[in-house]
Amino acid sequence: MLLKLSSKVGLTNTLPVSVASKSRVLSGAALLEGRMVRAGGISNAVNVGIAVQADWENREFISHISLNIRRLFDFLLQFEATTKTKLASLNEKLDSLERRLELLEVQVGTATANPSLFNT
Repeated sequence: MLLKLSSKVGLTNTLPVSVASKSRVLSGAALLEGRMVRAGGISNAVNVGIAVQADWENREFISHISLNIRRLFDFLLQFEATTKTKLASLNEKLDSLERRLELLEVQVGTATANPSLFNT
């Protein structure tokens, strides 16, 4: 069931009211309920109220799922950036080690080709 409440600025707000709390929330709700019983539409109003409540619950569920997907996406973006930075740093260290290894290979090759350089 939907109730219209007027605010201080003169606007009206439509609020969903659950089946358990609809019966005597406001005097307006009691009047509305009495009119609906006389018109034979209370079961229809209850069905609409249940549908509205289910709709709100579905919207809340979808909102939570959307928020968690955004959080997962943000985490993955941050993880990618961090991983790229760390891999770039490791690549630089590996390049430096490869250059040192090449230098040592050249020095060992020179030493084995000219052993007289090291005999004194």
